[in-house]
Amino acid sequence: MSKSFFPIECLSDTAYGVAYCRAMETERPDAHFQDIFARELAGKRGKLIMETTGESSSWLFVVRTCIIDKLILESIEKKGIDTVINLGAGLDTRPYRLSLPSSLHWIDVDLPSILDYKEQKLASQQPICFLESVKLDVTDITLSSALFTRINAEAKQVLVITEGLLVYLTSEQVALLTIILGIQPNFRWWILDLVSPLSLKLARTKYVKELTAANAIQQFAPSEGTDFFQSYGWKVVKFQSLLKEAHRLKRKPALNWLWQQLPCFKNEGVVLLRRT
Repeated sequence: MSKSFFPIECLSDTAYGVAYCRAMETERPDAHFQDIFARELAGKRGKLIMETTGESSSWLFVVRTCIIDKLILESIEKKGIDTVINLGAGLDTRPYRLSLPSSLHWIDVDLPSILDYKEQKLASQQPICFLESVKLDVTDITLSSALFTRINAEAKQVLVITEGLLVYLTSEQVALLTIILGIQPNFRWWILDLVSPLSLKLARTKYVKELTAANAIQQFAPSEGTDFFQSYGWKVVKFQSLLKEAHRLKRKPALNWLWQQLPCFKNEGVVLLRRT
C-alpha cells in the first residue's frame, strides 16, 4: 500500500470495515451471530480498512452487534415496537438476518452512496420485514425533522437505533438530534452506543489528518456519559458494558489487562433509552 493512500475517503467507508468484522465473526466455528451477507458487502475494501486502521478493534464491533441484536429483539417482543428507524444504517443487514415480525416497518436512513451500494448487493435477497430505505444526511436537521414527523404520524411505537453514529458527530449535532427525536410523541425508545473521553483520545492518535479530511474523525464522547441524554428527557432503561459482555462472549480485546485497569472503559457500552 502506498504511503499516500488511505482507504477511508468519507465517513460511509467505515461501514465496510464494520461489515468485514461481522463477516469474520460469522465465519468462526463459535460465531455468536450469522451475517451471511457481510462478506459480500465488505468486499476487499472492508478488509483493507481494518488492516490499515487496526483489526484489534474488531472485538468491539462484534460485541456491539451482539448486544444490539438482543436489545432489538427484546424491545420488539416486550414493548410492542412496530417501527424501527436505523439512523446511519451503513451496511447493516438486520432486516435480512434477524427473526423479525413480517409486520415490522424497518427504515434504513443513510447517505445515498452507501444505501445504493447495499441495495445493489442485496437486490436478489428478500427482507424478513417491510424495509424502507431513506437516503439523506442525518445531520440535515430540516430533512430529518420532516422524516421523523412523517414516521411519527404512521407509527405507534418507534425504536431508534444509532449504532456507531453519534461518535462521529459534534456535541451540538447530537444535542439537536436528541431534541428532534424527543419531540415526536411515538418515538419512545432509543438504542445507542457510547465511548469514553479516554477512548476518544486514543482513537485520535493515529491517522488524524486522514480521518479529518474524510470527515470521519471521532468527536462525541460526553464526560457526563448517559446523563447527557437524561438532561434532554431520555431515561436509561438498560446499560450493557462492552467490556463485560466481551468477557462473557469470550471476545476479549487485545491488551485486556489494560482495559481492566482503567475504570472509564467499563463505562463504555450500549444503552437503551426511553423518552420520559
